[in-house]
Amino acid sequence: MSTNDKNKSRFFQRMVGIGANYNSSNTEIKYLRVTNIASILGSSYNAIWMLIAFFLTDSLVIYGSNALLGLMFLMALIFNRKGWRVMASIWLILASYTSVLVFLYLLGYSSGVAVVCFLIIILPYMTFPRKARNIAHGFSILACLTLIVVVMLQSYITGHVGGLDPHISQIVNIGITGFICLILISSMSVLIDKSEESLMAEQKKSDDLLHNILPANIVRDLKESGKTFPKRHKNITVLFTDFEGFTKLVASMPAITLVNELNDIFGRFDEIMEETEVEKIETIGDAYMAACGLEKEMTNHAANCIRAAQMMLSYLEERNKSHKIKWRMRVGIHSGMVVAGVVGKKKFAYDLFGDTINTASRIESAGEAGKINISSSTYELIKNEFTCLSRGKIHAKGKGELEMYFVK
Repeated sequence: MSTNDKNKSRFFQRMVGIGANYNSSNTEIKYLRVTNIASILGSSYNAIWMLIAFFLTDSLVIYGSNALLGLMFLMALIFNRKGWRVMASIWLILASYTSVLVFLYLLGYSSGVAVVCFLIIILPYMTFPRKARNIAHGFSILACLTLIVVVMLQSYITGHVGGLDPHISQIVNIGITGFICLILISSMSVLIDKSEESLMAEQKKSDDLLHNILPANIVRDLKESGKTFPKRHKNITVLFTDFEGFTKLVASMPAITLVNELNDIFGRFDEIMEETEVEKIETIGDAYMAACGLEKEMTNHAANCIRAAQMMLSYLEERNKSHKIKWRMRVGIHSGMVVAGVVGKKKFAYDLFGDTINTASRIESAGEAGKINISSSTYELIKNEFTCLSRGKIHAKGKGELEMYFVK
């Protein structure tokens, strides 16, 4: 597109968008734009008639009436610019109505101008804001009644200005009216499509945000019924991580640096969870909690958690080679039964409940930095896939002696 074409396009967009307040809804902006388009088309209608009349007649009345009516249509743009939305729509319909009456008086029924009444019938519903819908009803009914009366009295409605062939007048009036209908309907169609695309984009953002906070099945339940119910999972695997010496790190660095570091690390952890089909549950400070087997029944939930843990530790090991701050992480994994659900009415929080969660946390606390510490229940699920080193029974706070293993 040439620069000149781009300038013309921008000019038309500015004309169509006169008075648009982008704090308004998409629907209200749509009605405003159609009002502006109709105002420009109405003025163009009279300009075309002036041009045609210039070649066919020397009647100053035709010239003057079309000039005044064209300016009348453009007044709707000024009203929209001032923010007088209802007044702009009313003025547009009055200008259209006046044009019909003036043409009927000057050229008579045979000019075909009565067909414009069909346009006036539908125009209010395309231009009036929702708050003025009753006024739109009134104007549409008035246009219907006018059309009926004009048709009934057509033999009495004769022109007062000669020199124009009625056949040419019919072609011009019906042709221009049809063209205006085409432009208005196509413009409305485009604006509706844009509104729908905008709504779909906003809905996608909302859905993506929900999926970042809640599991897919919980999102589905909330969208379908507005509520969700706790669900018992008989056999899943929970993964806990924690950074060694985190308290000292917090005291030795600015808060913004700490947040940026954790955001970077946990961002990569989130990617690892997605790659290994493990569901991130939450982060609390420097602790990262995830689980596998919640979304769908699977037999490899324990193996998936171990693979995820291995990737997490490998990532930290590589990261520490090029970063000043060295992060050392413990990992604890335990398998068992949990209850999962959303708690609270505001700021929904998806969480897991049950002894399995507490045990997984204790397994992590009893581990060592850079190693994956697993419980005996997890070991039984993965012993044929991974080589493990038995640690024997290790005391865990609140749990007593627990059989633990390091994954090699």
